[in-house]
Amino acid sequence: MRTISVRLDDGSEARLDSLCQSLGLSQTEVVKAGLESLQRQSASPASLAERLGLIGGFSSASPGNGTTSRGRDHSALLRQKLDRQHQDQQRKEPQT
Repeated sequence: MRTISVRLDDGSEARLDSLCQSLGLSQTEVVKAGLESLQRQSASPASLAERLGLIGGFSSASPGNGTTSRGRDHSALLRQKLDRQHQDQQRKEPQT
């Protein structure tokens, strides 16, 4: 088994201590549980599709009733979603 060192800022250390106390677990157990949780979230294609807004991508709406068909328009909808994410990323990056 390998031992690692982790540097935490004061806020992260306080959150870790709080979780340990409230859950009655050691720091090692809390960190391992966090790793497992992150792995489950990222490993699931369904969770990825949900995060990208692709769940519910099909519509049984009849043509001409004013609603869009997500199945038919999926390319445009996905492009819009990716454009919004790209714009959000650009806003978050520091200006140089």
